[in-house]
Amino acid sequence: MEEGILGYLERLCTSLESLPRDRLAQLGELLYRAYTDEKQVFTLGNGGSASTASHMATDLAKNTIGHNMRRFRILSLNDNASMLTALANDLGYENVFSEQLKNLIHAGDVLIVISASGNSPNVLNAIRYAQARSAQVAAIVGFDGGEAARLADLAVIVHSDHYGMIEDIHLIINHIMVDYFKVKLADENAWVV
Repeated sequence: MEEGILGYLERLCTSLESLPRDRLAQLGELLYRAYTDEKQVFTLGNGGSASTASHMATDLAKNTIGHNMRRFRILSLNDNASMLTALANDLGYENVFSEQLKNLIHAGDVLIVISASGNSPNVLNAIRYAQARSAQVAAIVGFDGGEAARLADLAVIVHSDHYGMIEDIHLIINHIMVDYFKVKLADENAWVV
């Protein structure tokens, strides 16, 4: 058992060390522009990535802003089970995110897709729709990034072929962003309401 634990942790550390720090900085700047320009940010994903998308929306909305400071305008498209199941039932699961974006997204908004493979049809349809509406798209992906990495304006790829490690690091990326904004926005008291 200890050998398995050590092996997992060693591979996790190797994948963490290979994270593209320049891409993480670009993701932070993309989110910061959305915040300062009062644009909407949307997150989405399937399975474990859905929980990370929800976690990211919650953390950026709640845990980055101090007293009397304007908050991130952020929403996870995974969080309305009635909407997801109605759209899946009536229009197909491949459209559950793009159909929600039709009601919500505007030019200059930001879509963050979280996907281990980067190849889920519903994720790709959401990317295409968001870009057609002049929104910016960031993909947080694994493996080789899949089609999502090729379509997105910015891709942060976790170089691993292990779903669990990819999902672990996606959550770490979320916490890196939250920590960055806790400090950055606390230091910028210009945004006090």
